[in-house]
Amino acid sequence: MQSIRSLGVLAVCLSSLHGASSATPTEDAAACAAKYKDIAPAAMKLTYWEFDQTESGWRKLGSCHLEASQLLARYVKKQEAELRGVRWHLAQTLAMIGENARAAEEAINSLNPDEAKQHPTFSWNTYVQATVAFLRQDRAAFDVQYEAHRLAAAKHPENQINLDVLTGLSKCFDRPYIEAYGSCRSAP
Repeated sequence: MQSIRSLGVLAVCLSSLHGASSATPTEDAAACAAKYKDIAPAAMKLTYWEFDQTESGWRKLGSCHLEASQLLARYVKKQEAELRGVRWHLAQTLAMIGENARAAEEAINSLNPDEAKQHPTFSWNTYVQATVAFLRQDRAAFDVQYEAHRLAAAKHPENQINLDVLTGLSKCFDRPYIEAYGSCRSAP
């Protein structure tokens, strides 16, 4: 009987502790919004280490958890965008040395899932997918992406430079990437 009573007391204590820990004090919404507005511009310019591991980055928002999550999400998006460019150039250099399978995988990692929202006129993904098809020697897939990119270039001139690259890849489809990218392209 004593052990049942002890368990009941323990359960009451634990439930009150749980309630107390979930009611942590937070700053009011207006103060958090102002803090975010003040901190975010500088925080977005920090290196990864400074942003994530020091009091200069998101941690400066303290108990403003909503604003901290918003700032962290913005930083992740920024890092992903920068990393896509680096991955693309890694893919290109791997392709230049004939590492086509690895190059294709890195190129796929450079696709922009938010392209339609972020850059509605710049057709990055068709360029990447056509290049991946070239690296995998999949002519049918290449032709589909090439045509989509050609149509994008006809509508928006900023796609022309990548169309020139794809035209070189098309002309020399059975040759190594280094040749198709280089000597098979029209002079810019």
